[in-house]
Formats: sequence, structure tokens, C-alpha cells
Amino acid sequence: MTHPADPHRNPHDLPAAPPVNPGEQAPLAQGKRAGFGSALLAALVWVPVNFVIALLVAGAPSAEQAGAFIGASIVPAVLAGLVTWLIAKRSTPAWAFWKLVLLALPFYLLVRLLLASASTGA
Repeated sequence: MTHPADPHRNPHDLPAAPPVNPGEQAPLAQGKRAGFGSALLAALVWVPVNFVIALLVAGAPSAEQAGAFIGASIVPAVLAGLVTWLIAKRSTPAWAFWKLVLLALPFYLLVRLLLASASTGA
């Protein structure tokens, strides 16, 4: 093995680095599955979407109302993430994140609706 400071070594003798394409993703390893963190983040995507829709429909809330709205959205997001993870963990290879987001939507809306109706006593 030669010393790194060897004056006889030509830098052009080193192998070239592979080209980098930022649009290309590395393939997933065989057997890799969706983790709970990915499923939870997929479900949490719907919290700000729900908040923006509520802002557009009802107008700007007070800080207390906004905090209560976001706080009431966390439990449905965690439960939707759990259900999403239970479904997606069995698939190999792991699902793309956008598929997890779409899978989490009906569960988030269902749990949100059930908890909202239970809290109003309907």
C-alpha cells in the first residue's frame, strides 16, 4: 500500500466518482417496511390541512380556539397513524410516503368525526 503523500502517484489514477442524480432515489433494501414514524408523519400531514380548511370556512379563530382545534386534532392523527402503520407494516417493499398519506386520510377523518361528535354529546 502506498503512502497518501507518495509523490509518484498520479491523482488521475484514482477511480472516478459515480454521477449524482438528485432526482433518483436509492432503492429500498429488501425487507424494509414502513415504520411507525413514517405512518405517524403521514397522518400528521392532515392536521394543518384540516386547520387551513377550517380557516377558510370559519375565518380566523382566537388563539385559544386555534390551540383547542390543533390539540383536538392530535389524538385523531396519532390513532390514524397507528391504523396506517398496522396496514402498511405488512407490505414489502415499503410504501412510498404519498401512499401512506392517502391511506391515513380516511382514518384521520373518521376518528376526528367520531371524537368531535362524542365531545359534543351527539
